[in-house]
Amino acid sequence: MTPVLLRSIEENGMLKEEFTEDGKTVSHTVITSIIQEQPGPITETPTLEEMQTQTLLNTEYLVVMSEIENV
Repeated sequence: MTPVLLRSIEENGMLKEEFTEDGKTVSHTVITSIIQEQPGPITETPTLEEMQTQTLLNTEYLVVMSEIENV
């Protein structure tokens, strides 16, 4: 007979699943640790002003590099 999940209990960071074959008594138990995912680092999104400033600097850099190549 195929085992059927009788009950599932979470306690102390563990998942305890009890299975039955006759619908009444526990035939076997599986205990699994519950893994809590750690949140990743939060990266701040640059402000509009910071992005505009970086774009201006990049543009000025490219203009200067272009002038140097033409000299």
